[in-house]
Amino acid sequence: MSKSKSRPQPLQSRPKPSPAAAPAVTQPAHTEGPVHTSSFLKDHWPGILVLMAVSFLLYFQCIAYGYILDDLMVITGNSFTKKGFGGIWDILTTESFEGYFGEKKDLVQGNRYRPLSIMTFAAEYGLMGGTAPRFSHVINIILYGLTGVVLMMNLDMMFRNFNAKSWWFSVPFIASLIFILHPVHTEAVANIKGRDEIMSMLLALTSLYGVLRYADHRKTAWMIWAAVSYFLALLSKENAITFLAVIPLTVYFFTRSGWPVISRSMVWILAATVVYLILRFNTAGVPKFNQQITDLMNNPFLDMKPDEKAGTILYTLGKYIKLLLWPHPLSHDYYPYAIPKTSLFSPIPALSLLVYVALAVVGLRGLRSKSVYAYSILFFLATLSIVSNIVINVGTFMNERFIFMASAGFCIAAAYFLCVHLPRLTALGDKVAMGLLGLMVLGLGTMTFLRVPVWENAITLNRAAVEVSPNSARANSFMSTALFEEYKLATDSEKKKQLLSESEKYAQKSVAIVPNYQNPNLMLIGVASERYKMTGNINDYINLMKPVVQRRPDIPFIQEFHNYIKDRNHNKELFDFYLETGNYLLKTNDGRRSYALQFLNWAYAFNPTSRAVNESLGLAYELSGDNQKAAAYRQAAQSMQ
Repeated sequence: MSKSKSRPQPLQSRPKPSPAAAPAVTQPAHTEGPVHTSSFLKDHWPGILVLMAVSFLLYFQCIAYGYILDDLMVITGNSFTKKGFGGIWDILTTESFEGYFGEKKDLVQGNRYRPLSIMTFAAEYGLMGGTAPRFSHVINIILYGLTGVVLMMNLDMMFRNFNAKSWWFSVPFIASLIFILHPVHTEAVANIKGRDEIMSMLLALTSLYGVLRYADHRKTAWMIWAAVSYFLALLSKENAITFLAVIPLTVYFFTRSGWPVISRSMVWILAATVVYLILRFNTAGVPKFNQQITDLMNNPFLDMKPDEKAGTILYTLGKYIKLLLWPHPLSHDYYPYAIPKTSLFSPIPALSLLVYVALAVVGLRGLRSKSVYAYSILFFLATLSIVSNIVINVGTFMNERFIFMASAGFCIAAAYFLCVHLPRLTALGDKVAMGLLGLMVLGLGTMTFLRVPVWENAITLNRAAVEVSPNSARANSFMSTALFEEYKLATDSEKKKQLLSESEKYAQKSVAIVPNYQNPNLMLIGVASERYKMTGNINDYINLMKPVVQRRPDIPFIQEFHNYIKDRNHNKELFDFYLETGNYLLKTNDGRRSYALQFLNWAYAFNPTSRAVNESLGLAYELSGDNQKAAAYRQAAQSMQ
């Protein structure tokens, strides 16, 4: 990249080492360069405009889209967000899901404390006088573009000694362009809630920039800038804590400032970390890393053997690399069992392990020579670590947004290969590199542009997910829910029947994968109830309901629809259904047994003179510990023929 003539030589306080004091290993040229004094905006405004323009060209479609997926938890269903500016203090002083649930819940390991992005939603709510998804989407796109710009600012500092023939074919610009183009980022940008990912990386990169400027000028103001930015990055999302490794690595790889600057900068960064942790522990609580999460949708490794857990984690880690190299197909859902249970000794996990071991070896061996590829690898591994399910159970097998930060390592390596390495290999290297770059820009841009419309609404999002992740119980369940919501809005009777049937189909697929998953069982109850309202056919209702109530008798809507249907002249059919269900539940050895009494009492209400129901009630009360009632019902049964 071209340099401003106004940039002076390195500060005298940092003289180059004398030959006698030179290290045994020759330091690469990129560790020294002119002090950064000129205006980045003035020098690089064409690149800034391109990055911002590409961001809008790729994502302008989603401006017209509404809220979707987890937007409910942080915006439309969050009581604190809907207070506007008045809710900001509540957001700052509570666990991040409390505004949605109304209380602190330990749904996932470590809880969640990401107030800053939610505070921006509250501010938007206050400014706009209510929900404004268009405005929120625009903000996301702007922040995303700025993330690319700040990445380029950092790389301009890091690669100042790599003389590029033009600004548009330099490592800083090409790495940032690849980052903006990459389809794996669509979830973070097109889903409004994904702002936490964007803000965390944007602010972490801003912190890194402050440290690099401090390495140039030794001005404390830059370290204050870095510490404040890093603190705000942590408040956006915990992932920023990985910059505890990224910042010293960057200073080490790309400057000759040495350990004094690294140690001084880390004092400031660690101080910001301590302040954040104190705030986090006093609001969300101290993370319980040994906490047992029994909900499969928040602990996908539930009931897995150790080798299965290790194998499945390695499978997902391999998939992350695959998605960076070839981002197709994409999905927002990687819940059980979109990623299959996989033994550690299966081919894919074994290959993934070999790849990561090789990456680690290259990264560590490159520490001494300060290889750019080694830096890219270590950046990738460091930022991936916290979402890998190795450090902490993140609540799902994987998510594309989880590598939002780590993908920058890939982008840096790719840009270095195209702009520096490949042109050195052959006389035609420049032309080959430009040709490859053109293919990357066209391919990645097209994939991203075509992926964005998937985020238009729940139907489009979940339909795409079930095609890519057909074995995900959650994707099928969410598709069922989306179709059921569409059914409620439809007015044409044939259309309503079609939507109800589709909703049933996806709910059945979901329970076939995870039988006791509550939401698809609830959807089947909803389908049975709505179909009964249409047709009045009690037998169809019972046939659909029977397996559901045997799996999940605890769903409250069962009681609600019983109250609706009990006086509609179906006494014989309902009596048989409830008696059979009660007897089935009596034979279970888990929490379902306690619901046997509910169904048997409903059967008794239809026919109190039935010997069978009295005998069953006698057994049910005996098992529940109420011997007096058990004796009464058994005596009644004996008196009946």
